[in-house]
Amino acid sequence: MESNVHFPTDISLLYDSVKSSIRAVEKILVETEISGWRKSQYWKNKAKLLSRKLSKIVHGGGKRKHQRVKKAANKYLSATRIISNKIKLLKKEIEFIELTPLSLSLLEELNYYEQMLDKHIDLVERRLVKGETIPHDEKIFSIYEPYTEWVNKGKSGNRIELGLKIAVCTDQYGFILHHSVMEKQADVEVAISLVKQLKKNYELESVSFDKGFWSKKNFEELEAMVPTLVLPKKGKRNVIENQREGEKKFKKLRKQHSAVESNINMLEQHGLNRCPDRGLKHFKNYTALGVVAYGIAIPLG
Repeated sequence: MESNVHFPTDISLLYDSVKSSIRAVEKILVETEISGWRKSQYWKNKAKLLSRKLSKIVHGGGKRKHQRVKKAANKYLSATRIISNKIKLLKKEIEFIELTPLSLSLLEELNYYEQMLDKHIDLVERRLVKGETIPHDEKIFSIYEPYTEWVNKGKSGNRIELGLKIAVCTDQYGFILHHSVMEKQADVEVAISLVKQLKKNYELESVSFDKGFWSKKNFEELEAMVPTLVLPKKGKRNVIENQREGEKKFKKLRKQHSAVESNINMLEQHGLNRCPDRGLKHFKNYTALGVVAYGIAIPLG
């Protein structure tokens, strides 16, 4: 399921960090009655203008593009560093003030956005000025929904989705028996835990997975847990594996597994396409509500 986020670039995420940091500052100023920051709107507008100019050059063409990108990036970084330094000076002033519970909450919010601001200043400088390639694990895809992951389904068109994968277990009638929101997990990492969870509540005669769940460890452990395991091997098969996957029962159960695509489509129709709510807790709640809606619709359909 997708998170409710815009498509991320380090340039746009840096502007999000600037905008949200200044908003947090404005709230603190009202609560603490500290003076200053009369030009807060000016700094937001300036960061927005420089962000758009840089994006236009990065995504455009023309002569000496590399030099123009570096020049625009340095201007953008210079403005955002001034804002970052102003925030640090404000926080030093706040140290000498007795804060109310609301002020402490607002300061915590400011600390988070300041951290995101400094992080993306660093990322933009490394990528556009120094020419580095940023490792995937250093990237954040939304400052507002930081749990969001870059999900590549590996299907035609190389479609990318921004959100979290959801593991869903259905029975032979299409009812969902169990679901799990996968945080920083691949399919191969959840196969055993899913079956263990199912075995707590149900008698399992067979379990069917697709190739994405295959690993030697998964196969060996799951084969001992269920009477009939349908787990196609990823990659080249040997004689014994060909024989196992060629059995009539294996083929029959594997063909039935294709019905999961209609289950996925139905789940998307009942809310699990894009989550409008904020935060990981509400993402998980929304997922559970979608599963309940799907379960109600099955007998009605």
